[in-house]
Amino acid sequence: MTMTETHQPLPDPRRNHDRRPPSLDAEAARPGVDPCDIACDAMPAHLLAELPPTDEAWLRDHVADCGSCSRQLQGFEALGTALDAVCASPVDCRAPALALPPPRRRQRSVPVWTATVDSPVGPLVLAATEDGLCEVAFARCRPPAEIRALLRERGLDPRPAETATPPTVTETLARTADQLSEYFGGTRQLFDLPLDFQGVTPFTRSVLEATAAVDFGRLETYRGIAGRIGNPGATRAVGNALGRNPLPVVVPCHRIVRTGGGIGGYTGGLWIKERLLALEGAAFGH
Repeated sequence: MTMTETHQPLPDPRRNHDRRPPSLDAEAARPGVDPCDIACDAMPAHLLAELPPTDEAWLRDHVADCGSCSRQLQGFEALGTALDAVCASPVDCRAPALALPPPRRRQRSVPVWTATVDSPVGPLVLAATEDGLCEVAFARCRPPAEIRALLRERGLDPRPAETATPPTVTETLARTADQLSEYFGGTRQLFDLPLDFQGVTPFTRSVLEATAAVDFGRLETYRGIAGRIGNPGATRAVGNALGRNPLPVVVPCHRIVRTGGGIGGYTGGLWIKERLLALEGAAFGH
């Protein structure tokens, strides 16, 4: 009896080359995914210059908006500097695995001008670029040096408003001060200001834009915001993004509460959140 052998065709290795991993932006937008986790996982590849340009840009945008990830990235880059120093020694450690990218040139910071205004919840530091308002900080909670550091982490170069402020910036700061005064005085419900989301990731910007659409005196949940941006499983990531809201009061993250009935957190302190809700007639009961 003669047996006939049947040969299965070998898999074409080229097929796998067409299966590119999803981008970091797409991974971070998945339901229930914290963008900070994606950023931290990508940092070793960043150190070895293995990230595609789009992923590298996403990582840079994210760390510009996130102080925690920025510090983590600085730690990785300090490690890279240490490895460079080791490889410069007589010991031969020039293995491909330790090949490091050349030092990157720092991108030029965007000028931003700051001014301080009084409010019923304490002094507010306003910052604006030529494109619009980019920061409202509670000076009662953060010293000036920390506020300047936060701006620099976002790729901004803070300067006092008294120093040759462009006319568009002067107008933005003045309009912001006037509208905040009207809001705290009970005569304004909606802010009409040019906003500059400089240094904010696409995910955080989508969260902030959805939050800005929550009406005066109304409450929304973190889960509700996740649904509004088409990412219903990203409740935790929404909370993290709002915790880094650079424009509190103007972008009303104080109107966002926990799904289970809790008031949630607030960068300026819960007493400010409660006061803002009470001002709007939406006092939250514990």
